[in-house]
Amino acid sequence: MKLQLLCTFIFLSLLKFQAVNTDSNKTEANSCVRSDNNSNDEDDLWHCIRICCPRKNMMADGGCSFKEHLFRSKLDLSIRLDDNSTEALCFNNQTLLIRSFWKIYEMIGLRRDEYTLYKNGTIFLHSDQSSRTKEEYCFYPHQNYSDFPETTWIILHEFLWTYIPGGFELASGSLICYVFTIGIYLFVKELRNDFGKCQMSCVFCLFIAYLIVLMDELRLLDDFCSLAGYIMLFFDFANSVWFSIISYCLWKKVTSVDSQENRYEFVSYSIFAYGISAILLGIIFSMNQLWEEDLRKWNWLPLVGFSKCTVDVFKWSSWFYYAGPSVILFAINIIMFVLTIKHVIKTKRNIRNLTERPDKNATCVTLNVQWNLLFLRISAIMGVSWILTFISMIEVNTTSWDIFCIIIHQIHWGFGIILCVLLICKRSTHQLLIAKIRGKNLHQQTVV
Repeated sequence: MKLQLLCTFIFLSLLKFQAVNTDSNKTEANSCVRSDNNSNDEDDLWHCIRICCPRKNMMADGGCSFKEHLFRSKLDLSIRLDDNSTEALCFNNQTLLIRSFWKIYEMIGLRRDEYTLYKNGTIFLHSDQSSRTKEEYCFYPHQNYSDFPETTWIILHEFLWTYIPGGFELASGSLICYVFTIGIYLFVKELRNDFGKCQMSCVFCLFIAYLIVLMDELRLLDDFCSLAGYIMLFFDFANSVWFSIISYCLWKKVTSVDSQENRYEFVSYSIFAYGISAILLGIIFSMNQLWEEDLRKWNWLPLVGFSKCTVDVFKWSSWFYYAGPSVILFAINIIMFVLTIKHVIKTKRNIRNLTERPDKNATCVTLNVQWNLLFLRISAIMGVSWILTFISMIEVNTTSWDIFCIIIHQIHWGFGIILCVLLICKRSTHQLLIAKIRGKNLHQQTVV
């Protein structure tokens, strides 16, 4: 009953996503006299100064807890008017337009002679002779007040966004399948060996990470945004480490003749997986806390709780603290996969020599299908395909590459469905499940 209620909650919550506006590019709050909807474009900046507010600092009333930083001293901006004269626009409660972060490109510090700010909100950057409209940038709340306005810090936005068709529908199905898979493994005692426990630990980490990502999209985490982001990171790292542990265990299981399990093997694996995850999480947490107000190091920030509650994985700096460690772990998985498949192919060749017949009857065809399913199952539980997610982070402006990235993301949004089919629907698991159900029914009849 509890399992059914949990699945129903997940399904209804994800259905709600279709009716919830989750576009982070929309204005979160409007503290100005005029808003985007009723102001004249030519007078917009004159009344509104756009201040970026991280998700973790958005308040229930639509304000931002960073607002007090803007009134430590008298702040003003020099605005170029239509007749090329300049006039000061002061920061005050009537001029602030609080908005959430968009997809972030970078933060830049501009000296007075490095930019021109026009009345309609457009900023002209002298360095590359480019213009940014008022929608393409915002001012950062943590200005360096000792140097403002001699140096002004702004955040440039990135507008590129790839829509993944059916992504959230696949994710909803995956979450239900993760719960179902864990339930089957808990129900069947024979599946709860050390290898099965490792698999379920990995599935559990996948479930928590994806659940937090989707709840973030549903805007259900605003009250504890940063905490949820760090929890998601911990389980995301743990999931990657568990894939590596499973790869090693499977390789050892296939190639070793000793099938005995160490009594404390799973405990050792757990300490290793969650210990490594805690170290990586500690590095990201320290970076976020120590450098958040250091504007010159801001582009290195993991940005947990800024544009989203989770980490910004698409920044180039993420290759040092997120993508890089994950790629190393999945590279280990690929090595283990190659070694395992090499041994399996050798075994297959020996079996083929015994079963191959000149007439190539159905026995050979069935055997090939079984081997192909085995290869697919091994690649799934080793997490080999996840390396493609990080490859898709490379920006290539071609249609074929965009299609490739969409397919990869669709596969991993629906990874729970794939994993459930490969693990639960195989013959051995089905036989164990039937035997468990029959044994339980027989026990109940005996008791009666």
